[in-house]
Amino acid sequence: MSAERLAPSTVAAARTVLLVEDDALVRLVTAGELRDAGLTVIEAASAQEAYDAIVAGLHVDVVFTDVRTEGTLDGYELARMLKAERPGLAVILTSGHLDGSVAALVAPFLAKPYSVETVIQLIQAQFANEAS
Repeated sequence: MSAERLAPSTVAAARTVLLVEDDALVRLVTAGELRDAGLTVIEAASAQEAYDAIVAGLHVDVVFTDVRTEGTLDGYELARMLKAERPGLAVILTSGHLDGSVAALVAPFLAKPYSVETVIQLIQAQFANEAS
């Protein structure tokens, strides 16, 4: 099942995802598929860019971030900082270069390559956790 065939009602409407990915092609494709599934997506090319936007007042419901991004701030540190400053903000980590069991200690983890359906399921799980 592709993201295009997922009805917007399968994902809570008006939910906003901050997608942090330094690979422009991966970011473009993932953002497009998440939008097709009914999510609002804001893109950031680095963890620092994402952090700065949130500190400046950007409201998002979930941050989906690559662990390895350009710059000095990585996805791990972004997750730690956001959990300390915004405890209710859901963060999901992704990478193709490390052991997910280590990443899962900081935040839910999804190994690359991933399917958009799996990303959406993980995002939905974060929304369900928020509601309970």
